[in-house]
Amino acid sequence: MPERSGVPKTFLIADVRGYTRFTDEHGDEAAANLVESFARLTEKTVSAWRGSVVELRGDEALAVFDSCRAGIRTATELQAAYVRGEDGIPIPVGIGLDVGEAVPFGQGFRGAALNMAARLCGIAAAGEVLATREVVHLAGRMDGVTFEDRGAARLKNIEDAV
Repeated sequence: MPERSGVPKTFLIADVRGYTRFTDEHGDEAAANLVESFARLTEKTVSAWRGSVVELRGDEALAVFDSCRAGIRTATELQAAYVRGEDGIPIPVGIGLDVGEAVPFGQGFRGAALNMAARLCGIAAAGEVLATREVVHLAGRMDGVTFEDRGAARLKNIEDAV
């Protein structure tokens, strides 16, 4: 079978931290309001940077961009928007970013870059954006954005430290 051609994209995965605990403490209606606010802020900001929200699943979002810079700008603006919240209620979110070829699949994509973005999102604390070295390298210097090398991290099901 011939290999499907990949498409180079930047992937952003955002996840609400402590959502299950929030639901337990505040109830289903408050939790639904929280994720609706999360979805609105995510869709608005991703769209403003010409990205696409590929999936919204409860307390998690996957967005895709043609540019690392657009992904980084979106991530930083999203964190600022989540801290403000829509009604002054902050939304604790961790974000992971990676870039690479991915195979179009249905309405979305599949590939190692998505897996890496998901793993980085998984270790990002609320208010934090974690990106691979590839994202930072391709983005280059960006006004108003400071990159901090956090050192190598071991990630679930990823053989080498990143």
